[in-house]
Amino acid sequence: MKKLLYITTFINNSGGVAKLLSVKLSYLVQHYDYEIYILNSNSPTSTMFYEFDERIKISSLKQSKNRVLNILKYPGRIKKAIKEIGPDIIVNCDNGLKGTILHNIISTKSSLIYESHISKDFMVESFIDKLKRRLQPLLLSINLKKYSCIVAYDHAKGDFRSQNVKVLHNPLLIKEPESPSALENKIAIAVGRLAYQKGYDTMLQLWKDVIADHPDWKLHIYGEGDIQKYKGLVQELGLHDHVQFFEPRSDIKDVYRNASMLLNTSRYEPFGLAIIEAMAYGLPVFAFKNTLGPSSYIVNNENGFLIEKGQIEDYANTVKNLIGNTMEMKRISVNARKGVKKFNLDAIMKEWHALFQSL
Repeated sequence: MKKLLYITTFINNSGGVAKLLSVKLSYLVQHYDYEIYILNSNSPTSTMFYEFDERIKISSLKQSKNRVLNILKYPGRIKKAIKEIGPDIIVNCDNGLKGTILHNIISTKSSLIYESHISKDFMVESFIDKLKRRLQPLLLSINLKKYSCIVAYDHAKGDFRSQNVKVLHNPLLIKEPESPSALENKIAIAVGRLAYQKGYDTMLQLWKDVIADHPDWKLHIYGEGDIQKYKGLVQELGLHDHVQFFEPRSDIKDVYRNASMLLNTSRYEPFGLAIIEAMAYGLPVFAFKNTLGPSSYIVNNENGFLIEKGQIEDYANTVKNLIGNTMEMKRISVNARKGVKKFNLDAIMKEWHALFQSL
């Protein structure tokens, strides 16, 4: 039995990586012979948003109240944790600053895999975040050969100076529904953190344009974060009767089933789990063309819609045109369901199993 250690961050929240790991790692222990550990490097794991198989052992690095002290003690704490677990394979899913130096601060006989969930088109608000984002690829590139394999998205495979890059898609994390959305409810949805990356300020502006022509449509936003900021913008734009915010849901199938389209206005989107889930339910999806994840599987005007970066008016017009064309909505719906079949969970997990067995 091979022992796997996943090192990650924020495993307890409602984010995409946490959801991805909950499904992937649970699948591995249920279908293959693995002993799996998760080490959360920056937050407690007393409460978890997503459900993990009970055989998976989840723990957190000890944290101090002083942030600087945590940084200084990180190397010693991570080395100690790895030694106690004694894994055969370490999968580094920490794509933050600490994760980029992990391979240079540990000395282990374990095989190392770097699992990337980022893309080069990132955009951040603060100067500190911008600085960290600039440093990350530089730090990661130092002694990159220590990694037995780099797992990356297809659009990101050229970002790594390594011969050991393997492209693995994220799988569809929900069972493909037998019956898709009927597309009868006048509801558009958005799913994702209430954060700068997701561009909800842009979404609310274009939605004002949409409801000017279609005042009976509603926008439902599911996510956690700075909700007061966006509620304030809703009031400012006069959208209080047309936009509702909801807490994130671990089981979101009924949300997709009862909606008629999904809007994504991310400034950058390395993949977009919610988008392919919506497509599986036959929802027409909208995203900006510059986002590398969605543009890798959405074919414009075939299985969804891609709008040029920053073209808010064009985005709103595309939504309005679809609302007024029932036949086109149904055509896109059929193609959307076909477009996500390549993200089959069983097939992708077989590839992960083969990778682990090769090390």
